[in-house]
Amino acid sequence: MPFSTFFDSQARMIAIFLVCLISCATLEAQQSETWHAGVSRDVITPPEYMWMSGYGGRKAPADGKIHDLYVRVACLQPEPKTPKFLFVSLDLVGVPVEMATKLSAEFAKLYGIPRENIMLACSHTHCGPALDHDLSWMLAMDDKDWKQVRDYQKWLNDRIRSAVKNAITDLKPAQIHYGNGTCGFATNRRPPIGEGPIDHSVPVLRISDKQGTIQGVIFGYACHNTTLGIQQWCGDYAGFAQLNLEDTYPDAVAMFFTGCGADQNPLPRRTMELCEKYGRLLSVAVQDVVKESMQPLASTMSGRFETVSLEFAEAPTREQIELKLKNGDGYDKNWAKNQLADLEDDGKIELTYAYPVQTWRLGDELTWIALGGEVVIDYALRLKAKLGNESTWVTGYANDVMCYIPSERVLKEGGYEGATSMRYYQKPSVWKAGLEDKIVNVVQSQVDALKTE
Repeated sequence: MPFSTFFDSQARMIAIFLVCLISCATLEAQQSETWHAGVSRDVITPPEYMWMSGYGGRKAPADGKIHDLYVRVACLQPEPKTPKFLFVSLDLVGVPVEMATKLSAEFAKLYGIPRENIMLACSHTHCGPALDHDLSWMLAMDDKDWKQVRDYQKWLNDRIRSAVKNAITDLKPAQIHYGNGTCGFATNRRPPIGEGPIDHSVPVLRISDKQGTIQGVIFGYACHNTTLGIQQWCGDYAGFAQLNLEDTYPDAVAMFFTGCGADQNPLPRRTMELCEKYGRLLSVAVQDVVKESMQPLASTMSGRFETVSLEFAEAPTREQIELKLKNGDGYDKNWAKNQLADLEDDGKIELTYAYPVQTWRLGDELTWIALGGEVVIDYALRLKAKLGNESTWVTGYANDVMCYIPSERVLKEGGYEGATSMRYYQKPSVWKAGLEDKIVNVVQSQVDALKTE
């Protein structure tokens, strides 16, 4: 073969290769850029000092601030004129079900966003305000304090409304990618400490504009947000991680969700130095994912939301309740007052609870599950093993934080997560056995339904 002919052949092959490479890159960009996304954040730090939630032993309201607390929102829309999806991240101890129900109904009416497309998550910081839900009954608050809590709840709802409106207004063409990292400070806190199951994964969703500038980062971690026990407003390690990411990516809003970390603690803990350190470690773990080759998400998205009826094991008798009211400690007495109120109002104590289960499918790859309550790590490990470790995310503390959600293993073992915590949430008893399979089966049915759409 003449040299010139060989050279021409090689040049043609290189040209074809480059065209294919450019075409693939263009196709990938087109697939991810058909998304539209908007983000926003707003301060939800109480405008005046009030009681804090998370630790029942507190004796007084907050008296300072380390940094502000925020509501952060991402609005995702796969294609123009398709239904929008809302992810709401809150620097709060929980998500009151009344708040979630009320706001979701409003967003459906105002913006046409159905309930299954709205996920409300929280960091579960123990340095945030008391909310108008059952957990606040463990606090030694009087009527004046409760009025302050309920006034704050109304103000908070307005801030969430504003943040959601701003995120929707911010909608613009976007590229969305996902990936998973790791961070190692979470430790199983059930005795013997450090020997139980853990999940150190860090799921990350990156939202960029058409030019590639990062606009939003959604990330999660399965660990209690309890490094601190101070009397000052603070988002704890998750708050520091979000602020660090927003400093690193100045155009971005960083949104945290708690995984199934009900039986996981940041250990060691109880110093500001450790809290800031854990926040930096988590932020760096997210940045490592963002810097690597993340997977683009095709611009399709669908969701499911339903409640499953979970049962409590038994109803306390009036005699048992009155005995707690007479001889119990402060927590027992508050619990007893609420149980007696239920008896007086309804003539019985309700032994079922409407537990929220939500599943999103993003593109053809990612399954994102949101479970209510303080969910132990066993759920995440079981669901990821069942559905795909790298392509399955499990959020806890979402849509309603009503109490702890133990696995069957933890329920049998008892202890705080399996039994004794229920009085702080004003629940009549421990859960009845069988709740884990009920929850997992609902998730599986939602996943199957979304795959057939």
